[in-house]
Amino acid sequence: MQADGAKRRLQAANETLDYFDRLRTDSSLVQSIQGSNESNVFVVTDTAGDSYRLADISGFLPFSNGRRLRPTVENEAIASLLAIYHFNNPETSPILNAQELEGCNVRLTTEFFDTQFSPINSTRRFTDVLLRNHSLDNPLPAAVVGAYRSATTSPLAILTGVNNIPQVSYASTSTDFDVKEQYPYFGRTVPSTLGEARVAVRYFKDLGASHVGILFVTDAYGSALQKAFQDAAAEVEIVTSSVAFSYSASANGVEIENAVASLANTSFRYFYAICFDSHFEPIMTAADERHMTGKDFLWIFPGLDQGGFQSFAKFPPGSALASVTQGIGLLMPTGGFLPVVLKPDEQVEVPLEDPPTTGYQKLRTAWREALSNPEFDAYVRSKLPESLVNISGFDPTAIFGPEPTQWSSIMYDAVTALGISMCRAGAETEFIQGPSIFEYFRNLTFDGASGTVVIDPETGTRNYTSFTYAIWNVQNYDKLDDQGRVQFQLAPTNYHQDGEWKAVSGIPFIYGDNSTEVPEALPPVNMDMNYIGNAGIIVGYVLMAIIMLFGLAAFVWLCWFHSNKVVISSQPLFLLMVCIGAFVMAATIIPLSLQEPISESGLDAACMSGPWLYVVGSVITFSPLFAKTRGIHNAYKNPQLDFIHVTSLDIFITLGVILGLNLAVLIPWTIIAPLEWTRTLRDSTDTFGRPVESYGACTNENAIPFVVVVLILNVGVLMLANWWAYMSRNIETEYHESRYIGISMASVLQAWCMGVPILIVVWDNPSAKFFVEAGIVFVTALAVLLLIFIPKVLAIRSERIQKAQEEKRGAYNNFQARAKSKQAFDDDSDELAVENAAAAHVSNGAAKEDCYPKKSSSTAEATASSEFTKPPPQDAAEADGAATAASVAAVGVAVVGLTAANSNDEADSSSPNRRNSFRSSISARLLHGGAMKSDENTEGVGGIKILHNPRSSRNEEKCGAEEVSREQLASLEDNEEIDDEHFDENESMAVDDEDEADVEETNIQQDVMGSDVEGISEKDTPADDEVETRDASVAEEKKDEHQVNDAATIGDGGNNEEETLSEQSKE
Repeated sequence: MQADGAKRRLQAANETLDYFDRLRTDSSLVQSIQGSNESNVFVVTDTAGDSYRLADISGFLPFSNGRRLRPTVENEAIASLLAIYHFNNPETSPILNAQELEGCNVRLTTEFFDTQFSPINSTRRFTDVLLRNHSLDNPLPAAVVGAYRSATTSPLAILTGVNNIPQVSYASTSTDFDVKEQYPYFGRTVPSTLGEARVAVRYFKDLGASHVGILFVTDAYGSALQKAFQDAAAEVEIVTSSVAFSYSASANGVEIENAVASLANTSFRYFYAICFDSHFEPIMTAADERHMTGKDFLWIFPGLDQGGFQSFAKFPPGSALASVTQGIGLLMPTGGFLPVVLKPDEQVEVPLEDPPTTGYQKLRTAWREALSNPEFDAYVRSKLPESLVNISGFDPTAIFGPEPTQWSSIMYDAVTALGISMCRAGAETEFIQGPSIFEYFRNLTFDGASGTVVIDPETGTRNYTSFTYAIWNVQNYDKLDDQGRVQFQLAPTNYHQDGEWKAVSGIPFIYGDNSTEVPEALPPVNMDMNYIGNAGIIVGYVLMAIIMLFGLAAFVWLCWFHSNKVVISSQPLFLLMVCIGAFVMAATIIPLSLQEPISESGLDAACMSGPWLYVVGSVITFSPLFAKTRGIHNAYKNPQLDFIHVTSLDIFITLGVILGLNLAVLIPWTIIAPLEWTRTLRDSTDTFGRPVESYGACTNENAIPFVVVVLILNVGVLMLANWWAYMSRNIETEYHESRYIGISMASVLQAWCMGVPILIVVWDNPSAKFFVEAGIVFVTALAVLLLIFIPKVLAIRSERIQKAQEEKRGAYNNFQARAKSKQAFDDDSDELAVENAAAAHVSNGAAKEDCYPKKSSSTAEATASSEFTKPPPQDAAEADGAATAASVAAVGVAVVGLTAANSNDEADSSSPNRRNSFRSSISARLLHGGAMKSDENTEGVGGIKILHNPRSSRNEEKCGAEEVSREQLASLEDNEEIDDEHFDENESMAVDDEDEADVEETNIQQDVMGSDVEGISEKDTPADDEVETRDASVAEEKKDEHQVNDAATIGDGGNNEEETLSEQSKE
């Protein structure tokens, strides 16, 4: 069926192909001719009696550039002649609606002119036409088709407008032609640059472009397209930067290089280059020199067609152009789209549709039929401009392309549109005029070879929504040409139809790096993430390590001295909880330091672990402090208390209450509004308007109420404890514990009150924020550790030093007692020994009565009487033994008296007197054969002794209702010269200092004292034979007399020391 139709159309073509051309030139075919001065259309009647209105259309096409033939240019001429033939013979056209042309006797002829892409040349050719002597065989044009370049079309359109000749272009897209005041009779079957620009902008937008550089030639087409693209880009918020160069810029000049250099300064990655064939090579060479090509860049060229590009884009292997050309794109309007890769040396024959469904497929069918007809081939060659014989590369016998190009269908529709407009205008008048033709053209809508043609009545320009655009990707071709040059194939990857871009299935766009990954439109953002610096993290971890080391050291110290009175008084549980709480608080620094590249889920978990660790750690630390402070405050309210007792139950109850309140907030907070890691952008931007700074933080707007409640709760508890500490500030306890507890809580409150506002100020600075957070943790944890443990460490050290000094003093007192005993042994007078013993008995009995209430004075006297009222000895040996026994008893009574005095002194003192305790220990050892026994007072163990209460009766007596410190009270008592019955710690300390000085003076004597103490038990009861030996040996008597004199001398010192101790006992 299709073959039969083709034969009939071929026969008709052979009969009528050039009939109307011959009708103009062969007068034998003409019966009559009619013309009009107002119309360029002739009414001709042939010899058969058929009347036709002959209208000539002048075609201005760029067959060459004046030097070289333009490839595939004959296709546009073929399309024009095929359209004329189909119009003159509507019954043979597979595209036109024959019914629409029924009754129309308008017939078209044509003549082609080579514009050579030159406005001057095209204007000169058209002027020559206008100067013709209008006749049937040499007519003036009724209409003009063309030109190709907008720059060439512009002066031509002005001339046609002046001469009332309608002009329709198939390729000129400048928006300037929409101004009807300047171009009143210009129309086109191709969309304007406004439509082309909108399509191009939509393509870049689909790629994700935000910035596009525009490189454009400053002719009518380039300037119009640049402005249209810039305006369309602004509508979709794409930033553009435009750089121009002249059309005449040569490859050897610097104009294009400078233009490309200016574009390189923008740092854009996507470029829209509006140029022509001659500009491509210098543009890409300059771009390669400035590293604007390759995988990170995309170049789109809208002014190049497929055939022309493949003819000139051939470069030596390994050259820069051979490398950078691959991966660019050509955006072209197309009258019909075929998803076929165009290879440079292969003609890909796409099967025809049977039957054809679209206008372009119908054109393809008619195209092949026409080119298969030798008569049509010859007719086309006869119509080519005679000037082409002088153009290099012209071959009058060259084979025409088997497929129409992207411009062929548009040219076909341009000629058809003029013919239809003439038919409609001819229905009103016999002699058709140009303005009437254009008026009908601007209101046309018809189905053409390039699709549905819809003309805008305001501008005479085709609506771009009814047009097809395509992106052709330039890809490497695996074969070199006959000269060994690299060639490229064109792959149609995308097409625009019905207002949107569509991808061609199975043909991806290959970019400069031979990948299909779309490059970024801009250089990577040099984003300042404001991470916490390594130095900051190291500082934070050092602070954490310091806290943990101090906490560990405190724990080890606590374990080592757990049975010491100082630790027992302060309660080991209290100290242990301080260590644990500080350790937990220090661990808070770890989640605070975490940041990218840790996963988002990990950072979210760290965000909530921070508040948990710090709150729980602070509660564990402050609960025992709170309990102790409450106990001190209770003592303030109850002046009669001598000890502050805080049990383990009190501490656990306090911990349970405070921790329970915090958990009641933390658990719902974690469930309802947990903190999440969020990266927030700052306002600072780069030259592209992109944010260049951000910071990460744990945030959640819904968590603010929970944060406020936690702060109010814990700050409130701490303020209450500080208020209690302030009210009880003048209470002094053993080891000054109340003072240091108050200072530690005040330090924590100060750290919170100062740290939280600073933390809010530096919230968007992660390094400063982390430093402040770590500082708060460090101050709160370490302040408590140091203020609680250091005083106790110093107290134990002081006691150990004092203990060592008292041991030395006890040894010295022991030496004095032995010296007295030895003096008694060496005294030849029994009466002198009895008197000395009696004196000692009387003196110590008095001391014992005053300072040792557990034994009455009568008991002491009875003991002394029993020793000194025995019957006299019967002989000399018995007398010596009795004297010795009496002396020992006297020394024992004296030492017991000292022990009792020291014990009484310790009970009455305001602080433990370790010196007197050790004196008692040494004395007890002397009395009990050297067995050491502890005499420490265990009253108040597990609690802290109150040294001074401003509300006590003593304070009331001296100061009335005014609260004063212990030092202030002592000062008042000194000024009033209070009685000795009131204890003065300062005086006691002064006496201790004097005693320490005495101990240092007798250090030399201690070596002798040690050996004497060891041998005293052997000398307590000398044997009779030792006495007889002494009397017999003169030398031994002299030695004994010398020892007696030394003992007497030391005895004087001992008597003085006894007097001093006696005075202290009285005090």
